[in-house]
Amino acid sequence: MSFQILVLTVLDGIAYGALVFLVAVGLTLVFGVMRILNVAHGSFYALGAYAAASLGLVLTAYGISPWFAYPLFVVAAVAVGVSVGGLMERFILRPIYGQEQYLQLLVTFAVFMILDNAQRLIWGCSPISIPSR
Repeated sequence: MSFQILVLTVLDGIAYGALVFLVAVGLTLVFGVMRILNVAHGSFYALGAYAAASLGLVLTAYGISPWFAYPLFVVAAVAVGVSVGGLMERFILRPIYGQEQYLQLLVTFAVFMILDNAQRLIWGCSPISIPSR
């Protein structure tokens, strides 16, 4: 095995470990603060990212440079994540507070599956990229 492949393998392992760490921290934070086991929180990030990418495609279609639109991407991502997360908390999570943890896990996993399939229905499975200028 060459040294280059070894370095790439180690860096890939570190990147994957960081990803798993972020997921674990997110689950721990949500469970620690709200005392509910929510596995759908990653879908809110994905919805925000897709909203930002869609906004980027619209803005570049009108000739606006993506460099000037980056603050709008952050605002769009946060707005979508907060609004969907707030709706989920109000109408789905609030009624199951205090219930058994397996019920909370099943409900939030169902929301995750619904949001994942809705994202695939709306944006498809292909990556979205904004043209650079």
